[in-house]
Order: sequence, then C-alpha cells, then structure tokens
Amino acid sequence: MDSNMSGERAGLEPVRERGSALNDLLDRLLTKGIVLDLDLVIGVAGIPLIGVSLRAAVAAIETMIEYGLLQTWDVKTREYAERELQRQKLAFEPGEAPRLETFGSHWYSDGVYRAWRPGRLFLTDRRLILYRRMPPEILFQVSLVRIRGLAVAESIHFNGRRTPLLHLVLDSGEEASLYAEDVANLEVALRDQLEALGVVLAKAMEPCLRDREVARIAPDARVLAEATIWRQATGATGLSAAWQPGRLYLTDEGLLWWSESRRLLAVQVPVSDIVSVGVEPRDLGPLLGAKSVLGVRYRLDSHHETVLFAGKNLDEWRRAIRRAVVDQKGDLS
Repeated sequence: MDSNMSGERAGLEPVRERGSALNDLLDRLLTKGIVLDLDLVIGVAGIPLIGVSLRAAVAAIETMIEYGLLQTWDVKTREYAERELQRQKLAFEPGEAPRLETFGSHWYSDGVYRAWRPGRLFLTDRRLILYRRMPPEILFQVSLVRIRGLAVAESIHFNGRRTPLLHLVLDSGEEASLYAEDVANLEVALRDQLEALGVVLAKAMEPCLRDREVARIAPDARVLAEATIWRQATGATGLSAAWQPGRLYLTDEGLLWWSESRRLLAVQVPVSDIVSVGVEPRDLGPLLGAKSVLGVRYRLDSHHETVLFAGKNLDEWRRAIRRAVVDQKGDLS
C-alpha cells in the first residue's frame, strides 16, 4: 500500500491523475490497496447537521493479511475449511487399506421408496462402501467376508443402451445391486480381494427371485425393455384401486409385470392378445393428481381387459409395445 494500513497520515500525499481510468483504480486496489480518510459534513441552509468521519482500508485479502489485518478471520476460515474437509472424508477403520475408489450408486429399496443413490464407491481390503460426502453418510457397506455370490448383468434401456450392474448375494440371502463407472475393473479388483481373504464364491450366482420368475415364465424370450413402473391394482370389491410399485418387462413374447409388494408376477399378457395400447391423462386421486398413464388393452377369454401403468418414458413404452405387436402379428387390431 502507499501507506501503512493503520490509517496514519504521515507520508500521504493526494495525487490527481486526470488520465487515470477505472482499470487503474482496480489495479491499485487489488495489488496495493487504498486507504480512505473522509470527513463529511451534511448541512441544510448552511447549518451543519450531520458529521461523518470515515477511515477505511480496502485491499485484496492477501494484501490485508500481509499488513496484519483480517488475520483472525483468515485463521478461523482455514480452520473451518479443514474441519469440513475432514468431516466429508470417509473414516476408515484402523489398519484398513483402500484398494479402489470410483463414482457409483446403489439400488435402495424401502417400502414405496426406491431409487439409485449416488456417491463415491470405495473398495478396501475389508469392505465395499458407498459414501456420500454432502451430507456425509454411508449409503451402503458390506464386509467382504459376507459376500457369497458375485455377478455382472446388463440392464436394458429404451435407446438400446445396456448398462452393466454388479449384483451381490450376501450370507444372509440379501441381494444388492451396484453401478460403477468401470464395473469390469471393480469386479476384477473385488474378486482379487475376495480371493486374498479366502472367500469362496458360489460357482454360479443365482439371479434374484424376480429375474428367476421372469426366466421361468419366458425361458426363450428376448427382453426388449425393462423399467421400474407403477401399476393400478383394483381392490377385491372392484371399486377401490391403488397404485403398486413393480418392474415391467417387455419381451418379444409378451408383457410381464413383477409386483414388488407381493413378490410375484402379477401381469402376464402375451403379445398376440394385445388389442390396443395408448397414453392418456388420468386423474389419479387427490395425492397424485392428473398424470399420464399407459393403458394396454388385451383379450382375456371372451372379453377384454385393460391394465394401467404409470411412470417415466410412457411414450417410449407405447412405441416399443406397438413394435413388438406389429413384428409378431403384422398389425395392432
């Protein structure tokens, strides 16, 4: 600065440079800093009423700290940043050594809430952990010695993209599905670590109950699309209806819907029995309001039935079902 930051007037000489511009002022402000020493008197009709005496130092943070100002603020800010950084770090167990870190997500299911929860995926010599930094929370973790089955399977999307997922079976029979940026690398690293621990995996991992049932009902079918989707289930009286979560599969042979709550295939419609398919708005009640639903009408014995689905990408489902019907029957009628 042109003076010491304590505001002393010794050695200060005002300078007027008519050629100075805003850029010159900003350059001096950031590189050296400025000291304002202002006495202001406000009066009315020549009578002084308000007096303002202002002394201020304005400079870049680095300059202020260099001259001994804002040091307390700087120390506290750095201490806070360090605490936050440590708080957001995953705390490993004593002696635990990390082997791999990557972005990943875990399929979480609890009642009606089902979602992929993203975070940082850590493989250590003891555990497989999915950790979220903000707010800090372990979303999923499992001790490696509890793993009994391991497999990589693909999830199919409407655009034809296939996403590989890592599926685990634990000693309790519980199943877990994980996504990682490089699933193949994660699988290799995980298998190596399990082998080092002496964990013996099943020779062939048994797929989850839902996939087993789909494979049993349609052993030779080709899955064209699948997604989590809701279905309207009519009550026993035929009057009340509720929306239940599940998994919808479209194969080249038919439409299958797995009920998550009942743990069974609740809808099985052969492609040859589908009469019409469309998307239209429906009032789903006071809680859900008006939403688009996918309606599939099909033959059942001597009459027609309609099954309703709600969820994402309904237009893509409509087109995919129509294509499957046309490919098999030649038309949709």
